[in-house]
Amino acid sequence: MGLQNSLVTRISNAVVRTTHLTGLFTDLGIELSQLFFYRDAQSRRRLFSSIRLRFTIIGFFFLGGIAGGLLYSKVGIVALLSAALLLAIGILYDNLRLKIRLARRRCRQRKKRK
Repeated sequence: MGLQNSLVTRISNAVVRTTHLTGLFTDLGIELSQLFFYRDAQSRRRLFSSIRLRFTIIGFFFLGGIAGGLLYSKVGIVALLSAALLLAIGILYDNLRLKIRLARRRCRQRKKRK
């Protein structure tokens, strides 16, 4: 879960930490209460977007737990190893993407200096 949490945290630019459900529920409760106070359309749109994101994360967390349990009962440890492999691939992909982005930035900076 630590790998998955760090991957999602990195991809979302530290907006979301998925394994901390207590924090998600706390933030969701705060945002639901803010619905009573925010009146302008822009703030309410942003708030609804954030609420929808939190409900989605919480829902998929529970669905993943149920699906993982069912899958484990059918195929055993292969389910866990498959999930670990997918997370590792995601981390490698994100790391590669970051290296490419940094290389492009360095290249642009060198061109500006010349």
